[in-house]
Amino acid sequence: MDIYKHGELRSTLVFSMAMKNLEKQLIRFVEPGDVAGMKILMENRDTIYMYSPEFQKVRRIAAHMQNQGFLGSEFTPEDMILARLSPSFDADLIGKTGTETALVLTPKSGATVSFSKLEIFIDSTVGGISRIHYYDVGGSHVRTQLREVWKRFEDTQMPTQIRMKNLVTGDETIIRLSNIDVKSPVPDDLFSRRTLMSG
Repeated sequence: MDIYKHGELRSTLVFSMAMKNLEKQLIRFVEPGDVAGMKILMENRDTIYMYSPEFQKVRRIAAHMQNQGFLGSEFTPEDMILARLSPSFDADLIGKTGTETALVLTPKSGATVSFSKLEIFIDSTVGGISRIHYYDVGGSHVRTQLREVWKRFEDTQMPTQIRMKNLVTGDETIIRLSNIDVKSPVPDDLFSRRTLMSG
């Protein structure tokens, strides 16, 4: 994960990640040294924890903190929750241009999200979402996510580069995925607080 501020690369973070059904996620930071050993766990959509190796403590990330950039990046804990969009949003078709189909997503009643709406663009050439526009509560377009460098794994294509641009500050974070494994089974007990405390 490369973090750019004012057009300059400020830091590069290396991590491993396990995901199951988009509902459970575990991220372990490996480099650099000041973040090595830090972990983030999403047990489910309502429960996200962070483990700090410095204090050897696990804390739950409060709902009002989930839209804050993590470790200086443009990605937030809320982005983990929004790996699946349908539980939080209702969708309406905007239209189609070339290979792209555009939808506008508005929060469902009772959904806890920090955006007034999302616009998503589905590209038929890759069979998935290629771009997301995020609008704040005032209706301004504040972030854009681009999913790039699509590669085929088994019977599906996946983006191996995810770019998040903050349109307010101009800052950008780019995640580049490598060593992707879509075959090995992922046990449910991996996504537990016990895993956070283990080495």
